[in-house]
Amino acid sequence: MTQKEYPEELTFDEFDSIKWDSAKQFGYDDDRPIGQIAKEVKEYAEKTGGQIYSQVDTDEKVVYSRGLRFVNRTGRYEVVKLEGYTVDNS
Repeated sequence: MTQKEYPEELTFDEFDSIKWDSAKQFGYDDDRPIGQIAKEVKEYAEKTGGQIYSQVDTDEKVVYSRGLRFVNRTGRYEVVKLEGYTVDNS
């Protein structure tokens, strides 16, 4: 069985159109320091085998970027999973 890669970047519409096997959001209405949130995100992704996506603000739009990002981030993260896809949380 060939493993597929999660997309490097997704728009909101693209992200919302995917039928994820599982998805959990972090950082929404969360006043904790970003380091605490990021630690929780990373631990959850490792425990579940999920792919981390960071919401980032580019010059043109807000998108989801694959992996744990700290530059231009909005503070929201998603950990998602699709059967048959290779996780890359680097």
